[in-house]
Amino acid sequence: MISCIVDNMRGKIVKIENRQEITLKRSFLKRNYRLSLNKDLCNGCGLCAEICPREAIKVTAAEITDGRLAKKPTINFDTDSCNLCGECAVLCPLNALKMDVNGKEVSIVVKNEAFPVLLKEITVATEKCNPICDLKCQKVCPTEAIKVTTKTQEKGQTVITDVQIMENSCFYCKLCQSACPMDAIEVKKPFQGTIELNTDLCPSGCKICADICPTEAIKTENSHVQVYPEFCIFCSACQKVCPKEAVNVNRTWIFHSAVKAAAWLTALKKLTSFETVKKELMIKSGTRRASSVRNRKRPVLLKPEQQEDERVKEFLEILSKYKK
Repeated sequence: MISCIVDNMRGKIVKIENRQEITLKRSFLKRNYRLSLNKDLCNGCGLCAEICPREAIKVTAAEITDGRLAKKPTINFDTDSCNLCGECAVLCPLNALKMDVNGKEVSIVVKNEAFPVLLKEITVATEKCNPICDLKCQKVCPTEAIKVTTKTQEKGQTVITDVQIMENSCFYCKLCQSACPMDAIEVKKPFQGTIELNTDLCPSGCKICADICPTEAIKTENSHVQVYPEFCIFCSACQKVCPKEAVNVNRTWIFHSAVKAAAWLTALKKLTSFETVKKELMIKSGTRRASSVRNRKRPVLLKPEQQEDERVKEFLEILSKYKK
């Protein structure tokens, strides 16, 4: 009897929820799929819902009281629609969503080469580190993703022996890079864009956008809301909770690994703009053209004045800027 129940459940998505996490599980004979949402990390930005190809993710609006965030937006999953593709986990700017197969973190769409891996990086030149910095990088990190290890030597001098970055928790917001007085940290964000705040539209005393921002890209100073674009991770949660549409977040580029599938272009259009998609297609076309030119067999007697096709030059120029 128990065996029959297990057979009937195999292949179906099961949702398990507690105060800290929502987990979707699907089990087969040799593979177990799991998608999990960390409720503490999630700020309800809804980026996952924007790109979900099956509209399986729903966002519940934030609760606002007297211009302050009483309860952040929440997301939930429709198990009848979700197929555990993992697109949401790839693009979550807060690392709140994780996808794994048989306990190994991997996204199905990435594994099947339908989606890219976002290019993001944080490096620390530990040889530049000096404890006179007061370990500022560790103190300003909004997720405690930085752990600095110090050691007191025989002569009583304190030195920094190691700096560990827990990349699964890192937002790549550049707060640590900005705080470091030794210029020892370099952060490369996966998302690029702009954020603007029209303070003329802001209601008196409203601080909702600052309350929901996970990286201090928007914060209150002297009773006024200020924007610091260099720390923005472009989750757009601030824009979505603003009752007066005073905040505008615009993603202009997403750095990622090479991918050919059209599924990525569909998601890119939803997250950025048609112009960004056009630019990406131009870069891909330029790469193919440049490769064709380089691999082309040239005659032995090649005249020095012969020039490469002007369009190839343009594509190569775009490509070189992208690589930077």
